[in-house]
Amino acid sequence: METLFKAKNIEITFDPANKYLYCNWIGFQNTQSIMAAGGTILDLLKKKGVTKVLNDNTLVTGPWQEAAEWTSTVWFPDMINAGLRHFAWVFSRNIFSELSAKKAMPANDIVKSFNELEEARQWLIKVKSDTVTS
Repeated sequence: METLFKAKNIEITFDPANKYLYCNWIGFQNTQSIMAAGGTILDLLKKKGVTKVLNDNTLVTGPWQEAAEWTSTVWFPDMINAGLRHFAWVFSRNIFSELSAKKAMPANDIVKSFNELEEARQWLIKVKSDTVTS
C-alpha cells in the first residue's frame, strides 16, 4: 500500500496491485473535515485514474449527519463524474455514525455497504475496474 495522504481524521492509501483507494476515516467527523477529506479523495481518484474506493468507517465515532446531504448530492455525483464505478463502504459499529452513512448513501448500484472490512475488500478486488454500473 502506498500512502497518499494522512491527516488527523483520515488516512488515504493506494493499493497498486488491485487499483483502489483505501480511505480509513478516524475518530469524530464534522462537515468541514468531511468536505475537506472528500475533496482530497476526489483529487486522488482523478490523479490515480482509479474507479474503486474502499471507504472504511470502522474507526469513526459519532454522528456526522450535517454532511450527509452534501455527500449524497454533491460529492458522490462528482466522484462518479470523475470515474468512480465501485465504492465499498464499511460501516462503523457506532450506530449514530452508521445512520449518518446510510443517509449519505446515494440510491445507485455503485455503492455497496458492508459490516466487515475484509468482506468489503474481497468484493472490491473481484469487481472489474472497467465495468460501468448503471
